[in-house]
Amino acid sequence: MLIEEQDVALAAVAAGETVVVHGAGDEGGIVFPASRADVAGTAFAVRHSSGFLCVALPESRCDALELPPVAARARREAGTTVCVTVDAAVGVTTGISAADRARAARVLADPGAVAADLTRPGHLVPVAVDLDHPRPSLARAALRLVTRAGHAPAAVFAHLVSPADETRMATGPELRDFAADHGLTAVPADPAGVHLTR
Repeated sequence: MLIEEQDVALAAVAAGETVVVHGAGDEGGIVFPASRADVAGTAFAVRHSSGFLCVALPESRCDALELPPVAARARREAGTTVCVTVDAAVGVTTGISAADRARAARVLADPGAVAADLTRPGHLVPVAVDLDHPRPSLARAALRLVTRAGHAPAAVFAHLVSPADETRMATGPELRDFAADHGLTAVPADPAGVHLTR
């Protein structure tokens, strides 16, 4: 069953679709490849999350794009580091619209992009990920899933707000129900200790 779920999720992500990842410790949410970010998918993520959209990237890529961590010590403790926010340097207006954030996500996913292609601060949150860190997280699961599906190592992710209580984030059952309600594929990030491989 696990292999079947992963295969379905990988096929969906390979096609550029949005999926719902659950079981990443206490975290779960919407995930899609940053290289395929578009207005509709980005707007959907904003609408059903807190609006705090992130892009998971390898630590080395964040360093190459000159994206410093907001809190230097967090990387060693959690294996994920929130970096300074960004917008795309060209092709955007205020930076906050779904179109502008989708554009910034595609720039982050572009292997040819350089630091000058981004302005700081902005409206999209890069997250540096240590793929070898043992602590489960939505950022790490998202990056593994998108990379394994054949896309550039950059994954848009957003934590889902509970449909039942807007003061908290969605639980595992709520995440699975949300996926079913919206016709999305749901996949466990780390069931029974089995990681999605790189």
